[in-house]
Amino acid sequence: MKAFIDDLRIVRVETEHFIYDIHLRNTRLVWFKNENGSQYFFCEKNIELHKEDTVYINHEAVELQIGLVTLTKEFEALYRYDGQLGAIYSKKETIFRVFSPVAKEIVLVLDDERYNMHYNQGIYEVTVPGDHDNKNYFFDVRLVREFHRTTDPYAKASNLKGPVVVDFDKTQKLRNFRSAIKNYTDAVLYEAHVRDLTINLDILNKGFYDGLIEYSPSLKGSVLDYVKNLGVTHLQLLPIFDFDDVFDDNKNLKYNWGYNPAQYFVLEGWYSKEPNNAYDRINKFKDVVAYAHNIGLAVNMDVVYNHVYQTHTFPYDYLVPGYFYRHDENNKRTNNSYCGNDVETRNYMVRKLIIDSLKHFVQTYKIDGFRFDLMGLMDIDTMLLIEKELKAINPKVMLYGEGWNMDNAVEKENRSHMHNYKKFPNYAHFNDTFRDTFRGTLHGKDFGYALGNQKLVKKALMVVTGSKDLFDYPSQSINYVECHDNYTFHDRMVQSMEHDKLLQDFATHAVIIARGIPFIHAGQEFYRTKKGVENSYNSPDDVNMIHWPKSQKAINKLRKLISIRNKYPMYRKNRALSKSNTLIKDNVIILKLSEKDILHKVYLKNDYSPFEIKRLDEKMIFGNDLINENNDTIILDKPGVYIIEKRG
Repeated sequence: MKAFIDDLRIVRVETEHFIYDIHLRNTRLVWFKNENGSQYFFCEKNIELHKEDTVYINHEAVELQIGLVTLTKEFEALYRYDGQLGAIYSKKETIFRVFSPVAKEIVLVLDDERYNMHYNQGIYEVTVPGDHDNKNYFFDVRLVREFHRTTDPYAKASNLKGPVVVDFDKTQKLRNFRSAIKNYTDAVLYEAHVRDLTINLDILNKGFYDGLIEYSPSLKGSVLDYVKNLGVTHLQLLPIFDFDDVFDDNKNLKYNWGYNPAQYFVLEGWYSKEPNNAYDRINKFKDVVAYAHNIGLAVNMDVVYNHVYQTHTFPYDYLVPGYFYRHDENNKRTNNSYCGNDVETRNYMVRKLIIDSLKHFVQTYKIDGFRFDLMGLMDIDTMLLIEKELKAINPKVMLYGEGWNMDNAVEKENRSHMHNYKKFPNYAHFNDTFRDTFRGTLHGKDFGYALGNQKLVKKALMVVTGSKDLFDYPSQSINYVECHDNYTFHDRMVQSMEHDKLLQDFATHAVIIARGIPFIHAGQEFYRTKKGVENSYNSPDDVNMIHWPKSQKAINKLRKLISIRNKYPMYRKNRALSKSNTLIKDNVIILKLSEKDILHKVYLKNDYSPFEIKRLDEKMIFGNDLINENNDTIILDKPGVYIIEKRG
């Protein structure tokens, strides 16, 4: 015989026996239905979830388990809390608070000392006098009979043993930084993985946070200097909050991109030289942010709030079983993330955790923007509240994500995918139409426009002029041909043809001159390959690491083009280019951009056939070195982006 609390006033009993007497400690229950082999009983008042662990059936004590109650709307509406959670430190005392309306007991274990926590309206709390800086802690939680050790979902620091109380006043104070961009279209994004950038570089701190700011003789500066000098405005780092499936104390044993969330407020120890030192993680990453901001480079975080790595190690199911995860109409846990679970972003306390996590990184680490992994699995109400809360702290915070239209339990009209962009217009979305038009789709012999497919010229024109068939404004479109996911452009190209540097340059340069937000994957500018591995999330370093090139030719070309984009506002306007300023001639796309007394004609050419331009009172300010010129004509006979300028 098993008994479960399925609603605030309903107990379900799995049994075939007739029940003639059933009650809680002081409350009798009334039968109201039998269904699917279970008997259901009604309580005249709300069950005290934090007290009732036994139901008495036919004069026998039966363990009363947490059933479906935590999945109900009534539970979600009743148990909400707006105060501060986690370890709230001061030198005089530390307050510990954790959300768990259903636990019967919670004991704080702080530096091996045990403290009983006190319950109040869904929150367990205890204040421990004294200075507890740098001490480990965890919770012992009793839901029914047994205690289970669990971590604090609001832990803000960690070492190899687990969560640690820290005094953030002891860490470096970062100055407020506001990116110079006025609109998202002023940004240039550069996506990179901390370890990939430095593990093969001539520095001491390979693979660590501080390796990003260490001087490299081959780069003649740090990695961050390189990124800034390329003309990039925002460095987007793959996940840096604590993730699973790597070994912090044995760095080379496993590799991972980091899309395995474990602790949403804690910095990842795999990137720390001293992972057992909670302060080392904090201070070394703060050094990176301070360095970036000092050179005028913003730092964006890739965040993963659509799933957790493992439900049995993430603390919430030991605190509020089922509540943190999304379920279908049959109360079965959904798996639209294909990672084993989906986070229920619509629940008040889940939404609070997400927003508190984001605010923590903006306030504590001065993070400048966030890229949301599988954003389409989140709900629009959450995204709008995120925007409101973060822009109150930093009005220039960048918000964007993967707006894929993925089937899930959220109502269609409330899903945060790109087709619902009008409902949260200040977010940008990765434009996979741009990617597929220029690169081609993922597999097979299909060619994108950048690989010579002339049939896609009209579609290419549409995406480079602002994708007005997809979005209202270019600021909603992140234009890219390569990112950490799937093949690099190089590896995708060699599926269809021999690698051609000019064609890859063409694709990358098209991203830069297109209306929207340009996005570059680290190493794309010098033809990065991952040895043909499509999904390298756990491949070793020799697949994922950046092989910094000796030749600067391709890098210099990209740097020059980005400088043109950054110099002339006509490339960054937040409206699609009008049809009257575009032309397709012999499968070459021609764009006319102007401001004041300057006219730029931009030519996008994807093949090696000759294309003749009559020379007027103009000069070429960007283009392939291999062009034919004489007094009255310019003949373009190589693929590429070409810019001809006329003044006056």
